[in-house]
Amino acid sequence: MLSNNDKRSIIDTMKEARMLDHGSYISGDEFRNYFGIKMPVMGKHSDFKSAELEELTCSGFLRDLLLNEGKYLKSEKDSYRILLPSENKEQVLSYMSQADKKLKRGIKLNKNTPVEHKIQTQDEVRMIMKRDQVKRHGS
Repeated sequence: MLSNNDKRSIIDTMKEARMLDHGSYISGDEFRNYFGIKMPVMGKHSDFKSAELEELTCSGFLRDLLLNEGKYLKSEKDSYRILLPSENKEQVLSYMSQADKKLKRGIKLNKNTPVEHKIQTQDEVRMIMKRDQVKRHGS
């Protein structure tokens, strides 16, 4: 498994090659090659899962770094693409929708939790206000 410094070095190389510009397309094979991920042709189930987990870890690391640059790494089947700035709005709305769903679940769980274990009323009000804020910005 690569260290975060190794991943940053690989990402710097990818940036220099202009692979991480808006609209760029990276095939899965190319991505795995850069990060030194060997996808087995034959092997045990655990070998495939290990390679998939390594790819997921690397793509998540790259995605987090790109978010700081206003870019989103989208996985598409066996490839990746950096969204165009005009496509970011859809991803932002998707994130906000997911946040709204999680807040709803949190509120429901708290509402149905025995009184002695509930979070305080003031915290519940904050959760509801946060959900309403997310909903307003999402529409």
